[in-house]
Amino acid sequence: MKTLFALLLTVTLAVTTSAQLITRFTFDNSSIPGTALNGINALSISSFALISTGGVNGTNGLNAGLGNHDINMVLDGTQFNVSAIDISIDFRKEESQASFFNRGSYFDFGMNSNKLGVTFKLNGVSGPVTVTSGNILTIPDDHLFHTYRFNYDDNAGKALVYVDGTVVYTYTGVANSALYYTGAGNVTIGMNMDGTGRNVAVLDNLVVQKYANALLPLTLLNFNAEKNGNVAKLSWSTTKEVNVASYSIEKSTTGNNFNACGTLIASNSYASTNNYSYTDTLSAAPVNYYRLKMTNKDGSFTYSSIRSVNANPLTVGSMKVYPNPVCDYLTISISETRAALYHYTVFAANGQAISKGDKYLNAGSSQINIDLTRTGAKGVVLVQVTNSMLGSSTTFTVIRK
Repeated sequence: MKTLFALLLTVTLAVTTSAQLITRFTFDNSSIPGTALNGINALSISSFALISTGGVNGTNGLNAGLGNHDINMVLDGTQFNVSAIDISIDFRKEESQASFFNRGSYFDFGMNSNKLGVTFKLNGVSGPVTVTSGNILTIPDDHLFHTYRFNYDDNAGKALVYVDGTVVYTYTGVANSALYYTGAGNVTIGMNMDGTGRNVAVLDNLVVQKYANALLPLTLLNFNAEKNGNVAKLSWSTTKEVNVASYSIEKSTTGNNFNACGTLIASNSYASTNNYSYTDTLSAAPVNYYRLKMTNKDGSFTYSSIRSVNANPLTVGSMKVYPNPVCDYLTISISETRAALYHYTVFAANGQAISKGDKYLNAGSSQINIDLTRTGAKGVVLVQVTNSMLGSSTTFTVIRK
């Protein structure tokens, strides 16, 4: 009877135990920068930090503000005293020094002199052992968001660092070695991170959870979305599926509010690679956003990164605007039978004119190229083009990443 009880207890733990969320910030659910979407809120944050447009895929993000002030979002360290951890954050490089997640000398994950690195302490036989990765790679200076992730599995004694889903660093130590936090203080997100005072969003989508590799419900290898005619073709691959119930495909035309548009049942094959695909009809919006909701049999769930699919270039009459979304340079293509002087104005979401100019175009097909790199505006922008000869105006809505 005692043996049977022990067997039942083991099975129950294997089914119900999973990664436990500590905190998650998307910076979309509140105007208060230190408010979490789920889990613990910040104890304090720089008074200059703010939530602004220009986050990942047109969402909001965390902005250090003007004046070269560090974000310094402080979280209660006692909530992070776990034996294993998984940290994921989206970061846009605007400086050379920035810490994503810091607990003094006990733990630091971030950038030093433009290089990605991590330092952490583990319980050793004769005391704490400090692990330092050194310079893993140079963080891209492309002013775009990239996803940086660290996880440590205490069962295997193994740490991994990912950039945009690709493993860039591996540490393999002694099995059953827990993270060491004796005497560690609070956690600081965005230490030494001021965005060089450029007043742009530099952080987004922070997720920290207790990591349990042996019981993780799955490993998402990739998630892709591409346009094929008037539909979006979505595909993803997984491995190590355990007790996964389903995959819900969620869609948004703004990048903020998502609704389910389809569901697939998980195959729950642990040893092999599981390939899934789904086709969705594109809406009339310029950009369609997709994410996966991965639901476990115990009801817990996690989200994938967001993927976007561009619809056809915005076209009105003889004009079209592309690309959309746009990073830095926007093109207006015009085809007319008569020469004319064209005036363009780019407006931020608040109605402020952030760029304007005039260009005389000859008859035929011509282009107007607009440099958005100095505008600072992110998210939704409006582009108004006026034919001075005809007195007609056309306005396009564009997403700037």
